[in-house]
Amino acid sequence: MDEKLTDSKKRVLLTTDAANPQALKAVTGMDQNGIPRTVSPDGANIADFLAIDKNGNALENFFKKFLEQTKNPAHTGFFLMTQDVLGKIIEMQPVNAKTLEPYRIDPQQFLDQRQEQKQGQAQEPGGAASGQKNDFQPIDENKINWSQAATMGINRQLLEDTGQLKAILYGHKSPALNHLVFTLEGITFDTQARLSLKEMPDGMYNIQPHSYLKAPDLDRPFLGAMLTGKDKENLLASGNAGRVVDLEQSPGQKIPALISLDKITNRLEAVPVEKLNIPQSLKGVEFTHQQVKDLKEGKVVLVEGMITKKSQDTDNPKKFDAYIQFNAAKGSFDFSYGGLDQNRNLQENKQQQSHENEPNNVRIPQKLLGVELTPKQQEDLREDKTIYVKGMLKDGQDQPFNAYVKINQREGKLDFYKFNPEKARKQGAEITPASESQTQVAVNSEGKTNEATKKVNEPLKQGQTQPTGNQGKQIHKGKDMKM
Repeated sequence: MDEKLTDSKKRVLLTTDAANPQALKAVTGMDQNGIPRTVSPDGANIADFLAIDKNGNALENFFKKFLEQTKNPAHTGFFLMTQDVLGKIIEMQPVNAKTLEPYRIDPQQFLDQRQEQKQGQAQEPGGAASGQKNDFQPIDENKINWSQAATMGINRQLLEDTGQLKAILYGHKSPALNHLVFTLEGITFDTQARLSLKEMPDGMYNIQPHSYLKAPDLDRPFLGAMLTGKDKENLLASGNAGRVVDLEQSPGQKIPALISLDKITNRLEAVPVEKLNIPQSLKGVEFTHQQVKDLKEGKVVLVEGMITKKSQDTDNPKKFDAYIQFNAAKGSFDFSYGGLDQNRNLQENKQQQSHENEPNNVRIPQKLLGVELTPKQQEDLREDKTIYVKGMLKDGQDQPFNAYVKINQREGKLDFYKFNPEKARKQGAEITPASESQTQVAVNSEGKTNEATKKVNEPLKQGQTQPTGNQGKQIHKGKDMKM
C-alpha cells in the first residue's frame, strides 16, 4: 500500500428488489416500519449511503431492527462490500447474481455469528471480559488467496503461530515484519514487510505487503505533495504530520488527507479526510463538535475524564486525561500524556474509590454523637485514617468524652478508642489517653481510683481530677469504646 491512500474500513450495504433482481440499490437507512430506504448506487448519492464501519455496531443494529419489524421483505437479499468494489461492480452492468453472490450477507446468520463471537471473546483470556472489545466480524480465512501468499514466501502456519494471522483477519497490519522473497517481472526481491489483506473484486483477499525502509524518506514528494519542515518535524516526533495535506491520487485530482509515518516500516501512509472514521465518543467521553473537527484536521486534542479499559465494566471506573491524535498508518488514535497533571486523576480516583468502596457500606456521618465532623475529618475516615473527636455524648451518660475514631474494616462500623490505634501499631508501645482526659478515662472507663476519687459514685467530667460533693465511686470496665 506504499504511496496509496489507505482503503477505508467502511462498507456499504446494498440490496436488490424482488421484482427486478438486477436493480441494485444502496441502503441509506430504514423507515419506522423496518423497510430499508434506498437510492441508486452511483457517485451522486454516495454521501447518503449507510456507511458500515467494521469496528462499529451499525450493521448489527440495522439487522436487529429489520428482523423485528419486517415480516414480508420485498427484496432478494443484502450485500456488503467496499465502495471500491461497488464501483467495479457498477461498471459491469448489468449486474448478475453470480457477481453479487460473494458479497451476500444473511441478517439472521450475521446476528447469530456476532453473538457467538461475543460469547467466545468473553471467555477468552484478554477478550471482552478483560476490556479488549473486538466487536466486528473477522475476515473469513477461507477467502484469503493463500496461493498468492505462497508466491511471496508467506507461510500460513507461521503467521498463526506468531499471532499475526489474527491481526490481519481483524483488518490490521501484521504487528511484525515478515521476510518475503518473490519474483516480479523477472526480478527477485528479498525484503521485509508488514502484511495486510486487500479485498479483490471477486470477494477474495490478497496479501498486501508494506515493505520496510531503513529510514524515512521525507524529502521526496509524497503523492504529489512536498512536506514542509514542520511536517517532517512532526512526523519524526509523533508519527503524524498534524495537518490536512492535499495529495494527488490521480493527475489533476487533489484529495485532502492526513499523513502518518508507520514507525515499523518507516513508510508514509495517508487516509482521505472524507473517509476518516472519527467516533462520537471515546472511553466514556462524548466528543464536542470542535474536538471532532480538530481531529479531522489532524490536530492534537486534549480529552479529559476518559475511563481506563480495565475499569470500564466495573462499579469503580478509573479516569485519566490524554492528548489524542488520529494516526493514518494505524487507523486509530495515538495517546500521549506529556505535561498533564495525572495526580489530579489519581486523587479523584482515590476519593471515588473511598466513597464507593466504604467497607460494608459504612456511612460516614456529618454529625457523630452530637459533634459536627469537619469535611476533613469525614474525608480522613473515608481514607481509612484515624480522627480525634472531642466532646461526644454517649447514650446514658451526661458527660462528654473524647475519643479516637476509625472504620472497622472487618465489621463494617465505626470503632471508638481511648488511644490512637495508628500510634499503637506504629510504635508498638503502651499508649496513654489524651492528657486532658487521663483521670476521666481512668475513673470512668478503667475503674481505677486514687485517694481523691475513691468515693465518687458519678462519672467524672472531661478534665476533672477531683470529685464533687455529689460524686461517688462508679466502676466502668473495658478498654475500647466500640460502637
